[in-house]
Amino acid sequence: MEEGVSYRRSIWISSLITLVGFALYIGISAFIPRPNTPAGLLLLGIFLTLIPAIIWLAFFYQQDRSEPEPMKLVIRMFVFGGIAGAVAVAFNSQIADPLLVRFNNLLISFIVTFFTVSLIQEVLKVAMVRYVVLGTNVFDQHPDGIVYGLACGLGFGTILTLAFVVNTEGVVPLAAALQAVDNVLIHGALGAVGGYYIGRVKIDGKNIQWMITGLLLVTLINAVYQVASSQLAGQLDFNPWISLAVSVGLAIVVIAVLFYFFRRALMRAAGDLTTVSMAINARSKVIPWDIAQRYDFLLIGGIVIALAVSLGTGVALNGQSRTYTADEIGLTFSYPATWSEAGETIGSVTLRDFGGRGIYKPTFIVDSEKIGGDSLELAAAGELTRLAGQNAFYVELGRNDNATVAGNDAIQVEYQFATETAAGPAVVTGIITFVEVDGELFMLRYQADASVFDGGLPLYNRLLNSVRFE
Repeated sequence: MEEGVSYRRSIWISSLITLVGFALYIGISAFIPRPNTPAGLLLLGIFLTLIPAIIWLAFFYQQDRSEPEPMKLVIRMFVFGGIAGAVAVAFNSQIADPLLVRFNNLLISFIVTFFTVSLIQEVLKVAMVRYVVLGTNVFDQHPDGIVYGLACGLGFGTILTLAFVVNTEGVVPLAAALQAVDNVLIHGALGAVGGYYIGRVKIDGKNIQWMITGLLLVTLINAVYQVASSQLAGQLDFNPWISLAVSVGLAIVVIAVLFYFFRRALMRAAGDLTTVSMAINARSKVIPWDIAQRYDFLLIGGIVIALAVSLGTGVALNGQSRTYTADEIGLTFSYPATWSEAGETIGSVTLRDFGGRGIYKPTFIVDSEKIGGDSLELAAAGELTRLAGQNAFYVELGRNDNATVAGNDAIQVEYQFATETAAGPAVVTGIITFVEVDGELFMLRYQADASVFDGGLPLYNRLLNSVRFE
């Protein structure tokens, strides 16, 4: 009895230390000066991505005191989780992001996210646990699945944050810290919950329905998180204290849920819960053929479904667009039917993809103004100076003086700057095209979160090709 009380007290104390650690990590990150060089930004961002994973893994590894897992195997699981994260990043950038930026309906966005991004991510995590540790003789207790699943999820979340940092060529420290905490919390938690179900399958001999339930549960939570965070980012103004509170609140919820699963797993391992033991399977180096075969079919089926939904939805949406016409601006163009008009004034219109991915929602802005006798180069230089003055950390990335739009000479400039949103500071990449027609300067601008900017470029180029001046 005293041992149980002592153990529970230990969990609460270590949980409190973990929460304080996350809070201090984010708080300190807010005061870290932003390096002046891209290399310094990148190195700092990489360093910040690793700290939350170490804190989180140390907490749960300390809880598995009865028979701690081999550290080598835990680290291997972390590495393979990172490999799964790299595959997910490639899938998102090549297939999912260009598809999901075309939805602004919340329900449709959730359904497509569930069957594409979320399903692929969770299938990859389960696959790593299944093929790396499930058949080993050290996977012999209920808590083992949670520890290995957690390590896999932490590696997965770390790579997602690293991809965010690399895509933005470094990032303000607070943005990297918030992104790192959120990624390791959600993906570590989902990996641990998925690992719990895997452990029950091996130790207790649960059937295919249990496998499917576990995969569907973590996929559902993943999709809810993806859509909710995306919607929140586009509707609230940024406040660092709110962002800190959200991250700490998420940590409290995640720790509470995982504490419940971990406690039940420990009770099963100690024999305090009635269970149909399959000890002979648990301690075998070869998992039963029916379990291995069913997991293989389940994982392959999940990948096939995700790819089929992604490709099928992309084909179905291909070519759907609307035509914008306004006498005040003096041009027409076609834009994706899923984008919405976010504002219109004399000489200006803003279109935004409210259901798009990223902290900063993909945005298309058209402005026009009279330039009199000024040359295109001089007018463009003036607008770029104004743009740089309005945005923090503005930097020009590239320039093309030989572009054309509807047969007219044009200048294109790609740039990047930092801004503040509900989810934290964001790094935005944009491209602006300057066109002069009959003494009037037209500025066609596309801006998006740096992590999804490239995915929206084909849409922007199609829009430019559709422009007609009146």
